Amino acid sequence: MGSLTYLILSLIVVVVLLRLKVNIGISLFAGSVMLGVLFGLTPWEFLKALYISTTSWGTVRLVLIIAAIMALTSVFSQTGYLGMMEAATRYLFPNEKYSLAALPALIGLMPMPAGALVSAPMIDGVADELGIPPESRTLINYWFRHVWEHSWPMYQAIIIASAILGISVREFSGKMFPLTLIMISVGYLLLLRPIKAPKNEIGDLRRGFLLFLRSTYPILVIVVVSIVLGYDMVYGAFLGFLSAMIPNFTKVRKVEVLKHALQPKIVFLLLSVMYFKELLTVTGAIGTLPKAILGLHFPVVFVIIFTPFIVGLITGISFAYVGMTFPILLPFFTGFKWVALAYLSGYMGMLFSPVHLCLVFSAEYYKAQLGKVYRLMFVPALVLFLFGLLYIFLVL
Repeated sequence: MGSLTYLILSLIVVVVLLRLKVNIGISLFAGSVMLGVLFGLTPWEFLKALYISTTSWGTVRLVLIIAAIMALTSVFSQTGYLGMMEAATRYLFPNEKYSLAALPALIGLMPMPAGALVSAPMIDGVADELGIPPESRTLINYWFRHVWEHSWPMYQAIIIASAILGISVREFSGKMFPLTLIMISVGYLLLLRPIKAPKNEIGDLRRGFLLFLRSTYPILVIVVVSIVLGYDMVYGAFLGFLSAMIPNFTKVRKVEVLKHALQPKIVFLLLSVMYFKELLTVTGAIGTLPKAILGLHFPVVFVIIFTPFIVGLITGISFAYVGMTFPILLPFFTGFKWVALAYLSGYMGMLFSPVHLCLVFSAEYYKAQLGKVYRLMFVPALVLFLFGLLYIFLVL
């Protein structure tokens, strides 16, 4: 019981610091230190664990991948690629209501903080024409902005999860992709289909497709290298960045790209996640945890569902519930269905989190009442979760 108590106390430290609005990386690092103190680690053992977790290839690889992706988002924001994405969507989806989903989904291909705020102005004009109320605009923008977060290989949560589990990004993304399809289908049936819109507009598929390729080819490079060809994500991310950077070398502010790529808060968060994982191993907590939890007679499925859900709800960040709970739950991941269940549960918590920047900023932009947005989101989210469970337990 001691190891479980120590682990709970260390997580309480993390949660309290997060509630006090302390940076998540600092909060997780403090919780890690607390865990080591409770287990009686010596200063030398602390330093040794820090050295091993910081210098391991798994950690270095993680930092390189995230840095390359963050650098790519900086190039995108500086070169007008986002504007081309918007134009491509309007040509590809002449029926206006489909652009309400397509634009946030396109922005969702580029992981960025508060990304829904980028797509919110893009769909404002169409939403005005169709007379969509603020709460529905908020939900549609928010929902489709996040359809890729289950499986898109550029998301930090996917990369961190694959590193913790010791599997390839390709394998993780491939098995989780049906959840993305389920979320798109639920969004179409419950959010888009009821909207009445004119159907007699004529688009330009050729022009739209060419614009789409021009604006997203660096992302396609990453997908081809890391998913289709199966090379390590570190190569795909770096080549994707170079494919965007080289043609725009003279236009882009290099210092800004570098600053965006190597944000101290993000790098420290990644190091904290890997340090936490290392200390769980060093203290032996990772080995005794399953026996201790089973001694409480909590069903394993309960632990796998509610631990990530609570962290997702508290933080509103996908890589937070992955980084904080996956190392703890690792002994319970006896098959991939348990990994998928933990990820989906954390995702549901994140989706409803009142501190999720995309949700808060979207509601603020549209002047929507957050309570009404939650009520509108409940049924689609429940359907997503139930169909997700069917996929996880019947297919995986």
